[in-house]
Formats: sequence, structure tokens, C-alpha cells
Amino acid sequence: MLDAQSYFDRVSGDLSGDATARAAALAAAEAAGLPTRRQEAWHYTDVTRLLGKRTDDTIGAVDFAPLNPLMAVFDNGALREAPVAEGLALHDFEAAPIGDNAMLNYNAALAQGGLNAEISGALAQPLIVTTQGDEPVHLHHKITLAPKAKAVLVDNHMSCGYTNARFDITLGADAELTLIRVQQAGHQIGTSQIELAENARVKSVALVTGGALARHEANVAFAAAGAHAELHSAVLGRGDNHADFTYVIDHQAAETSSNTTAYNVLDAASRGVFQGKVIVRKDAQHVDAQMQTRAMMLSEGAEMDAKPELEIYADDVVCAHGSAIGELDKDALFFLRARGLDEASAIYLLVAGFIEQVLSHIDDEVMADSLRALVAQKIAAQFSIEGAA
Repeated sequence: MLDAQSYFDRVSGDLSGDATARAAALAAAEAAGLPTRRQEAWHYTDVTRLLGKRTDDTIGAVDFAPLNPLMAVFDNGALREAPVAEGLALHDFEAAPIGDNAMLNYNAALAQGGLNAEISGALAQPLIVTTQGDEPVHLHHKITLAPKAKAVLVDNHMSCGYTNARFDITLGADAELTLIRVQQAGHQIGTSQIELAENARVKSVALVTGGALARHEANVAFAAAGAHAELHSAVLGRGDNHADFTYVIDHQAAETSSNTTAYNVLDAASRGVFQGKVIVRKDAQHVDAQMQTRAMMLSEGAEMDAKPELEIYADDVVCAHGSAIGELDKDALFFLRARGLDEASAIYLLVAGFIEQVLSHIDDEVMADSLRALVAQKIAAQFSIEGAA
């Protein structure tokens, strides 16, 4: 997506909404240009170079059928299947206003559509938003949970092309959302804006098993007391895949809490990036914010960049961060080999166990097992192990 103006000229006639507002958003994006390494939030992710890379990732089937899910399928940007359920109201697509960075403005200018959903009560089935196809895609999703609503939302990214996706998520008081993200291929730049009201809870579990570029940015705002967020991510890197998780966790209110973990398994020339900033505002006393990153390096050519940050303006808080990067545990590998496993099978077990520390945060065992099967398939293919899945 390196020539946005030409693309806009070609597709603008098919885009809904205010054409003038879209043109203004594009002008703002073009004036700023694609993010560069000179911008701190993008220091480890060279967008221009990464968008030029090819991806040959195989998309594995994820068996969501046992969950009887609600499906919203976007094929090359067009909504092909819309969910229908009690407690789920769909509204017309709304293009976003001009934002404060280039990627949001490219999205505001070029978004073909998105899911604009309001959830009330407890949604009985998980809502799966699938993105597929091989053309450039720009999507803007708005998900609103009414007070005391509960839902499971899955962002199932299967597109082999370029995707700029935006999720605006608002949780009312006492609402609960489980957000699961899966990326297997393509070039995706995703931005999530999440706002939590009093006693609202969000749990995000993200799994990246492929794709030339995976950039997942989340900005979480704790607007009232009692709000809680968990952000867990796992990366299975191979080839020269690049996976970047960047979080801004903004504790604006007292008595709020967050827990962030990131697990990266990096092979060949793959690269993992984790940037997590916890902000505790001046009057946000009694905040508990924890952040931990771990990386397992399987080759000398792999790279992990971790930059956790704490920015604290209150004095009665419990906040901590830590980071550990190391090679595969040779003692554990020896232990497994001594019990008759070949080296590839032993590595498989250690890698699967490492990723399991993220998947174990998924409360629904059927959902978790579906993703475990995908991980098993990907690891087995990576290490040429027959029958490991």
C-alpha cells in the first residue's frame, strides 16, 4: 500500500460516506507519510521495507465449528456474511474522523467497511470476524458492549494481502469482553482503541503464527474505578517474519489493574518486537499494573526487541515489568532426549509448552483447543514432524 493516492483515486467512487472528509483524512495521512524508525513507537518496525516483503505462509484451518459461532466474513473488504443473534444489533458502517497518526488517517480515508455492532446482555455464541482474500483491505470495526454485557470476539485474520484494520471497542460498566486475535499470513497493521468504564473487564489473547508483517497496537484507557485489562500475546516466528506488539496502557482512574504478558518463539531470521508503556495518572492511586515479556531464540539470526516502560505519577501503586530473552533450555532438551525423543520432537514439546502459557489464559477450553491444534500444526510443519498435531 505504498501509493495510497492512486489507490484512493481508483476506489473512492465505491466508498460510502463523506467523500470530502475522506479526502481530508488522506491528505493528512500523506502529509505525515508512512511511519518511519524516527518515530519512537515505530523504531523497530520499518513499514516501507516490510510492506515490500513477500509472504508465503500457509493458512491452516482453525476448527471453530464446535463453538457454533456467529460469523462476520469480510472477503477482500466486502462483508459476505453477517451475524444474526439476540442481543446483537448491527448498525450502518461509519467512517472514522481524522485521527492523530498516519495509519488511522489512511484507515479513515480508505476503509471499505467494517462491523458496527452493539452487544447487550450475554452473547451466547462467540462472534468471529474473519478477514480473507489477497487484495488491499481497510476495515474499521466498532464494537460497543452495553453495561453488564458479555461477549467473546475473535479477530480471525486469514488475508494474504495488506490490511489496515481498526477496532474501536467501548465497554460499559460491568461489561466483560474476551478478545482473541489470530494472524497467519499477510501484512497487517492493526490499531485497537479500548475504553473501559467502571468495573469493566477485557481479556485479549493474540496469536501470530505467520505473516511478513504483524503490527498490533492497542491503546487501553481505564476511565473508571474497578476496570481491569489483560493483554497476552504469543508469536511463533519463522523465516523472516516480523511481529510487533505495541501497547499503551493508560490508567486514568484509581483502583484499576492490568496484566500484560508476551511470549515469542523466534527461528531463522524472524524478529519479534514488544513495546509496552504503562501510564499511571496523578490521581490514579491503588493501581496494580504488571508486565512481563519472554523470548525463546531458536537461531542466531533471530532478533527480539523488548521495551517495557512505566510512567507513574501516583505514589500508592504496585507496578512492575520484566523481560527475559534466551536460547532453548539445553538441560530441558537433554532431559527429553534422554527419554527417547528425537531432537525435533523434543523441541516441539518445549515450544508448544512455551506458547501454552498464553493459550492457557483462554477460559473456553473448546476455543483454546482449536488454537492449540493450529499451533501444533504450525510447529510440526516448521520442524518437519509427522503426526505431532
